Amino acid sequence: MKIVALVSGGKDSCYNMMQCVANGHEIVAIANLKPPSESGKDELDSYMYQTVGHDAIHLYSECMQLPLYRREIIGGSVLQDSDYTVTANDETEDLLMLLKDVLKDHPDIKGVSVGAILSNYQRVRVEHVCARLGLTSFAYLWRRDQKELLYEMANAGVNAILIKVATLGLKPIHLGKSIGQMYPYLCEMNDMYDLHICGEGGEYETFTIDCPLFKKRIVVEETETIMHSNDAFAPVAYLKFKKCALVDKTVEEIDPGNAMIQNWKDWKSSDVIFSAVDNAKGTPLTTPKVVSYLESSPITTEQPAVDYHTPFFAISGTTAYDLDNTKRFTSIEEETQACMEVVQGKLFEKNLEWKDVVTMNVFVTNMNDFGRINAVYKQFFDINPSPRALVGANLNGQANLQIDLTAIKTIKTARRDTMHVQGISYWAPANIGPYSQSVVTQGHAFIAGQIGLIPNTLDLPFPRSFAQEAALSLRNLENIVSTLELPMKSHIALCYCYVSDPSFLPLAQAAWDVYMDNAPPPTLYIAIPSLPRDAMVEWQVILDAPSPMPIDQDSNEDTTDEEQDVVITKKMRTVQMRDDCFG
Repeated sequence: MKIVALVSGGKDSCYNMMQCVANGHEIVAIANLKPPSESGKDELDSYMYQTVGHDAIHLYSECMQLPLYRREIIGGSVLQDSDYTVTANDETEDLLMLLKDVLKDHPDIKGVSVGAILSNYQRVRVEHVCARLGLTSFAYLWRRDQKELLYEMANAGVNAILIKVATLGLKPIHLGKSIGQMYPYLCEMNDMYDLHICGEGGEYETFTIDCPLFKKRIVVEETETIMHSNDAFAPVAYLKFKKCALVDKTVEEIDPGNAMIQNWKDWKSSDVIFSAVDNAKGTPLTTPKVVSYLESSPITTEQPAVDYHTPFFAISGTTAYDLDNTKRFTSIEEETQACMEVVQGKLFEKNLEWKDVVTMNVFVTNMNDFGRINAVYKQFFDINPSPRALVGANLNGQANLQIDLTAIKTIKTARRDTMHVQGISYWAPANIGPYSQSVVTQGHAFIAGQIGLIPNTLDLPFPRSFAQEAALSLRNLENIVSTLELPMKSHIALCYCYVSDPSFLPLAQAAWDVYMDNAPPPTLYIAIPSLPRDAMVEWQVILDAPSPMPIDQDSNEDTTDEEQDVVITKKMRTVQMRDDCFG
């Protein structure tokens, strides 16, 4: 795929470019947003963009021999919510205009490279802009372990120097040092003060002067150190480039293959799951409570039900024929529209809205209708549709679609956090339909059904293997739950496991049991006719998600600010700058 790379000059945007190339994509242009010239500022108070180092970004075009597109940042951080909607004068709209400029000259571009690692604020806004332009976001660094990632960058040939410091433990003397030189010290600061090793908390910024994608390297000949704040413990300072030069590189020095593609099989539980599945072949389930929707008897519901058990509303068995079973539909789109309208009516009757829905189970008779159903389904949700599992089933009567859902009435005093990641990464699969990965609210977390898609390709493992799909789908599930900072194994309240053939039931149980250390939660194993992408297994879970306890401030009640400063100073004196740190 042809892509445009968003470049700030920092290590993350450059290494993500390398990852894009390693994954088979072609970078045809680079793009950057810079401070307005009339402002006279090197750095803006932006939640979205790194601007320090902007005075040398123009060199990247010659370094990479690619066209560089630039725009000035006119907007500000107007909408600071976790979600983004189109907002006048917001800096996000500057990104939209920049990418429109690129697409005018390169209409065949289909993707955007972005170096986001941990910032949901940045990710949400880039994905929002991409969705408006029909582009795919590629963020291969997303949620990577920072210690592992920074080491990997340095060893892959990313020569990025610190150009700003703004945290306890980092000082102006560190400016100009490379990430390789600083790595041991940054790890030490992480151990002592929980400093983000990759600078994701704003602790420092970098500027890449060379990487394997560059045809020429940048030589910094003259800089000026600008002191923004001369705080005794956490001074803020940055480098201003006064004079730089470009030096040609040899063919041997240009090696875009240095980036390491993550292998999902390196996941710690892969081997034990492979072994458990292999040993379970030919064995029966250990419980007689097995439900199979592959059998001749269809799903039947005496009548659609609406149940309420505080705080849950459960609406089950809804089809397009609930109100009039004499209706006839000429297409699956018409039936989906009618079914969703019936669901909506039931929600409204209980003073609920679509935003109150926390999980949905959609049953379809023909998985080939997946895309056509989604096209109608998504129109009923805003930017964050609920998590769901969509699976094949033998439905009762003439219905081609049935919906079950759970809703929790939104209240102002309770947070509702939705994770809706649409970019391509190694973390977990981007959504392949109109659903979110998770919703957390009022003490519960609801996770969308996960199949064994390889996150960076959205393909199933090949050759086909139940063991691989089981392990990969559980890996994806674990990565999603870990982002919520929930210990998955101890917090799962209920698990649904769907398999596309009854013979897979004992294999799924073996995989789940060994993953859960032979102490699985209540689990419903269901054999159904089909799963999305012709997958073999899908896992869907609900977890207990207790609200965080208030921070205990008693421990510092009797400690004055001066006494705390003394403690910090003593800790800082134990961290001596070593010569080998800058070798």
